[in-house]
Amino acid sequence: MNRVAPILTAAALVATFSAAPAAAQTQPYPGTIAAPVEVLKLSGPRFGVTAFTGEVATARQSIDKSAFMTQFGWQAETQILATSSGHQALVEWVGLLGGVEQGEANLSGALIAGYRLANGFELGAGPNISYGSEASTFTSSMLLAAGITVPMGELRVPLNVAVALAEGGPRITTLVGWVVAR
Repeated sequence: MNRVAPILTAAALVATFSAAPAAAQTQPYPGTIAAPVEVLKLSGPRFGVTAFTGEVATARQSIDKSAFMTQFGWQAETQILATSSGHQALVEWVGLLGGVEQGEANLSGALIAGYRLANGFELGAGPNISYGSEASTFTSSMLLAAGITVPMGELRVPLNVAVALAEGGPRITTLVGWVVAR
């Protein structure tokens, strides 16, 4: 009997939560968009700096490289959804070339799924792959990013901070750029 009771309890819970009232099934989804919303294209150049921490910073300093590296690249953004209230679900591809001031050519690419509020504040996360020219190796990390895009007339200025959680210590990157709202 002790074996049957948990099975009956689980079956009762499944039946209770899967049987939604018929009226609730006909209700529209809250926040449904009634009219098409303009989708902005916010791709453009990005530049900034990456700070290495932990073992990676120590290893760079041991070969007379700085624990800081400049970055230059491009962000391509695609909006998946734009609501009438101004919120946006988006996917961003960010490609960067870093370390040229130190005689390096470090490449990185990130795919970030994010969400931007109507006031321009955004959060996102996704994978990052980097190639270090100094060590000739590929590394991967998980990015957590936050930022804000500030409209300045026809120009929009994004400012983002990303933390790459990687083996050897996190990397912290700050990027700024611009786009012309189209």
